[in-house]
Amino acid sequence: MRNHTEGVRRAAPYASACLALLLFLSVPVLREAAWATEAGETASRFRVCADPNNLPFSNRQQQGFENKIAEVLARGLGQAVAYTWWPQRRGFLRSTLNAGRCDVVMGLPAGIDLVLTTQPYYRSVYAFVYPEDAPYDLSSFDDPVLKELKVGVHLIGDDYTNSPPAHALSGRGIVDNVVGYSVFGNYADPSPPGKIIEAVANKEIDTAIVWGPIGGYFAQQQAVPLRVVPVSSEDESPSLLLAYDIALGVRKSDEALKNTLNGLLTQHAAEIQQILVDYGVPGIAPQPTGSPDPQPDTGASDPQASPASDEQPTASRGEAGQAAANGLAKLNPYTGNPAAIIEGEELYKLLNCYSCHGLRGGGGMGPDLTDEEWKEGTGSDTRVMDQVMTGRNKMPGYDGVITEEEAWKVIAYVRTLYKGAPSTVEW
Repeated sequence: MRNHTEGVRRAAPYASACLALLLFLSVPVLREAAWATEAGETASRFRVCADPNNLPFSNRQQQGFENKIAEVLARGLGQAVAYTWWPQRRGFLRSTLNAGRCDVVMGLPAGIDLVLTTQPYYRSVYAFVYPEDAPYDLSSFDDPVLKELKVGVHLIGDDYTNSPPAHALSGRGIVDNVVGYSVFGNYADPSPPGKIIEAVANKEIDTAIVWGPIGGYFAQQQAVPLRVVPVSSEDESPSLLLAYDIALGVRKSDEALKNTLNGLLTQHAAEIQQILVDYGVPGIAPQPTGSPDPQPDTGASDPQASPASDEQPTASRGEAGQAAANGLAKLNPYTGNPAAIIEGEELYKLLNCYSCHGLRGGGGMGPDLTDEEWKEGTGSDTRVMDQVMTGRNKMPGYDGVITEEEAWKVIAYVRTLYKGAPSTVEW
């Protein structure tokens, strides 16, 4: 493996640590940082510790998505955000949160044992980033084309610790064509983590494999169109985790604050999810914790779903499934309805459908939804509805997560993305 700045160095394997955890636990301090909290009464402030130069997560100008989410939570408490700025290096939590200089740290892996963590507010995954016009489609470390490409990965710290993608590649013998980029880079430059994505856009490397939020955000900033494709879940193993639930951290003694934040995260889930979508964060819904088994045909709505309209509900999933079994087609009541299609697009984003199927349905880890032959859900909208609600193969079912009315609207939106011949339309 070649390092982008300092030549070849051996990297210690960290098979099951995610980027965020490594940022807090595995990296030596590069320089001592002074801390400063905005002026104001502590009791009226939502006190957050954050890195002042770490987009897309946070910066001193408060342009990161964690900054925006902190504003949402502070507003829910009737407070203003007050920051303690500190570079995320070894000892970050010890020197900030656990030293009493703030009360909350954003963006920690759920369950990290140094602090008390809230319920997760998003889940993301490592992702491939490569040009849209590339003659290859990447989603797995087992793709043989990776042996032919120049592949960029993040190395973490001055000892060039391996990130999970680097370890996955080396385990497959893919080493000589891998280029390492420091996740910190030159801290005097703005947004050091984004340099690896700039390298993809500038054709210095063919693809980068990075933590999803970094890939999604910086891909949007490039003049060259880039694809961001989550790494296949089949590449994950107990010793190599690639997707992580992300939560807020508070001191272990702050159980009351944790409970308050959990309530706010639930209350503002849709707003938080939209922030993540706007920043291009690829991911899936957080894993449920301790929830009861879902009951079929309840029609219950998820807090993140858009409110149901006053229009009449459609047929039940059972009826839709029976119609599909009988070879009958039920017309989608929202086909061609502009208002419903807009709502369907928002739901498509809020439910993170794009993380598998692409922002415009072009496919990625999941199949292309714009062509004439869907790999899954082929046929009438009734058959597609049944699949959306019950799931199929790797696709989860959304029965009890969204209403059938909302599912019809998502399908109506997806149909607008169709690029095939009109003569093949079955809906």
